[in-house]
Amino acid sequence: MKRFATLLSLLVLATSANAAGIALRWGACDGTANRSFACDRSSGSEMLVGSFDPPSGVSQLSGIEVILSVAAADGGLPSWWQMFEVGNCRRGSFASSFDVSDQMDCEDAWNGSATGGWGAAAQNLVNQYNVGNPNGIDLFLTAAVPANQIQGVSSGRTYAAFKLILNHQKSNGASACAGCDTPVCITLDALRLVQPSRPTSGSSSDGEVATTAVGVILTGPISGMGSQTQIATWQGGTSNCGAGLSKASTWSELKSRFKTH
Repeated sequence: MKRFATLLSLLVLATSANAAGIALRWGACDGTANRSFACDRSSGSEMLVGSFDPPSGVSQLSGIEVILSVAAADGGLPSWWQMFEVGNCRRGSFASSFDVSDQMDCEDAWNGSATGGWGAAAQNLVNQYNVGNPNGIDLFLTAAVPANQIQGVSSGRTYAAFKLILNHQKSNGASACAGCDTPVCITLDALRLVQPSRPTSGSSSDGEVATTAVGVILTGPISGMGSQTQIATWQGGTSNCGAGLSKASTWSELKSRFKTH
């Protein structure tokens, strides 16, 4: 997708490591950690909300980059969750949204102005880097706002960053995709807060003032919400769905894993 590729090119950024809080919950920023569904209909949908509490030093936010992984407790991934590639059983049953104006228990990081998209990791690259789950599917999301819509953020406050919409298509009936009732974990591995570009010393080759954008990677839980706020479960999946996860690698390595569609 051309617009998504443009966003990616705008977010090739320098990184400074920092730890603050992120969370992934069903229905709302402070929603439930687990969602159980009877798999008895193909209508309707579920919603996951990703949120963050920025560290001190992040005063403005121009965009985000997000890594998530989806894996089942038994180490496999049923066809009901294979919806991200052409030919998958539930292709098109997943969508991302950056309109978080409906979130009443946390603040809108974008004032309704963010645009973005998502991509699925190529499966043959899953084991090459140190984030994600080799037994599941990894996802990459990115969003940005126009320069004139950048707003301030403050440490100690929770902001909604994105929503994931999972519809019930093919949950039951003769054409159903198997595995809706399988316990699954969706892990928010890392969320990078992208700050506006800043002048750097020297000039670019065309004489323009050189600038660089900076980012802070968040991987820890939001304080006060529990110890594993980064993990949302489906059908009672437990945190061991994340078995095999390891330490996050550099963002240049992470971004080389992903293809857009």
